[in-house]
Amino acid sequence: MPFQRNDIVLIPFPYTDLSATKTRPAVVVSSSLYAQARSELILLYVSSQVVKADPTVDYVFKDWKSAGLIKPSFVRPKIATIDPALIVHRVGNLSKQDSEAVDLSLRQALDLPAANLQELISDVDLLTQPVTVVQKMAEKAISAIQVFENQNNSAADVSKLRELLDDKVP
Repeated sequence: MPFQRNDIVLIPFPYTDLSATKTRPAVVVSSSLYAQARSELILLYVSSQVVKADPTVDYVFKDWKSAGLIKPSFVRPKIATIDPALIVHRVGNLSKQDSEAVDLSLRQALDLPAANLQELISDVDLLTQPVTVVQKMAEKAISAIQVFENQNNSAADVSKLRELLDDKVP
């Protein structure tokens, strides 16, 4: 069975000085795109020594039991890349809440910006998203355009929005 993003697996995780390894849980963070190109997995370190978690870079799992972990645990953006053959077994999978928090933690640790709006527009098919999310996004966009219009930004065209809504909404 191939491993997927957000799986929790047991692996021999290397020490930072590469002197040895310790079998411990890790979170798969490699994407399906990466998996198509490479055979190894990108993983993040998981520890049950929650008292050592640093809230500036580490994330303490909220749903650690449902993820298959036996103790409260945290993820640290300590990255390893390994051959899937080294995986002892799959423990579980992160909840959506924990997955999103791990992504944020990793982005912050690596100083990666969230997707910009242009990437979002090109990458996300709004028809596959929950209608409540799409509506919230539309409301935020319309509010921003109204602010731009009030600031006399000549690029803001509220009339076009009204036209679109009048054409589509009965």
